[in-house]
Amino acid sequence: MRSRTLVTLALTGGLILGSAPAVLSQSEPLPQIRVAVWSGPEADNLRKVVEAYTSETGNPVEIDEIARDGYDAALRTSIVGGGSDWDVVYASADWLPAFIAAGGLAPIDEYIASMPADFLDMADLEPGVSNLTFDGSVYGFPSEGDTAWLFYRTDLLAEAGLEPPQTMDEVLAAAQALNAPPDRFGMVIGSRTDEAWWDFMHYFWAFGGQLYDPETLEVTVNDEAGVAALTFYSDLLRTHGVVSPDVTTYGFNEILTALAQDKAAMGVEWMAATQSLTDCEQSPLVCDKLAYELIPPSVAGEYGFGGSSWGWVIPSGAANPEAGYKFIEWLVGGPGAKYWALNGGIPSNTAALADPEVVAAVPQFELLAEAMPYRHITPLLTTSDQIVLAMQEAAAAAVAGAKEPQQALDDAAALIESALVEGGYK
Repeated sequence: MRSRTLVTLALTGGLILGSAPAVLSQSEPLPQIRVAVWSGPEADNLRKVVEAYTSETGNPVEIDEIARDGYDAALRTSIVGGGSDWDVVYASADWLPAFIAAGGLAPIDEYIASMPADFLDMADLEPGVSNLTFDGSVYGFPSEGDTAWLFYRTDLLAEAGLEPPQTMDEVLAAAQALNAPPDRFGMVIGSRTDEAWWDFMHYFWAFGGQLYDPETLEVTVNDEAGVAALTFYSDLLRTHGVVSPDVTTYGFNEILTALAQDKAAMGVEWMAATQSLTDCEQSPLVCDKLAYELIPPSVAGEYGFGGSSWGWVIPSGAANPEAGYKFIEWLVGGPGAKYWALNGGIPSNTAALADPEVVAAVPQFELLAEAMPYRHITPLLTTSDQIVLAMQEAAAAAVAGAKEPQQALDDAAALIESALVEGGYK
């Protein structure tokens, strides 16, 4: 398996502007829109790209950056209640069924139909746009159809005489060899309850876990593979001590910080973090010492890991839905797709991903193409939030030592069974 050494992009806080298609003609500026996005690389990127959008179109955009640990709840309260807080929202695809069932999102088919024929080939947005399509209606344009990498310190592995790990057993062996607490741990995970599934999912699928049988809907999360995955994950703290005791309070940002500040030798982290870990202004201690590869499986060569599918959607209560649509049309299908990629984002527009300038600047997109067949995303059900909650509680409880892995997953299985029944799937 090929690994990828992080390549430092020429980022100094300003926008990277490559050549881009012409902007749609517009007689006068549209009303200001308000866009909700969660904190982290996506918000940082959005600020840069909005500068270009407003400069080129004259259309003002206000960004409402919301903390990651409260983002889902904030969206749910406003959107399900028909609120007019935002004109555009950045949302995970697995949240959409519940939002739509509550009448909280507006389809964008009519807007798409009026889009200039030569502006965007909708085929360039597959498979992402399919994850935002329900009952034949499109509810948004995709973004951040991503996965995670295993980030590791090339210098530390070399000093220990180790090769980059290719299986989970090798991950553990390397973490033990590189463990030097309290200054630097061999590994980092993030098992804070509200984000635990988004970290544990990569281990779950690496061990061959399955939430439920797609044909029979039999819940299988607590079978041998699932328990092996959670045992491995929780034992990183409870048995092996190769992660900081504080990982019970870690999520995406804390994992990123541990890697960037030389507090962990390895870690599974979403590829959205690559921008920050690459930039020697943001991560001067490690920017030239980290590399990344596909998350190793339990059995060599049998890959499986998590993925996500996000998109830009328009709440049904939006005050300026047309202006909101014009923004996401530009962001995903127009010049914004390339700007988004060059500033650290992960466009779901394959034309932008294949752009020579983008490929040269962002080498991880080559590995993303390799990873695509092995990605698993959370099921797109009206009760997906309950499934996520069940898995987050299981992972967090096992790592904290509140439950043994088998019991934690047995409890999760019962909750998932109830969610499937409640949603009318069983």
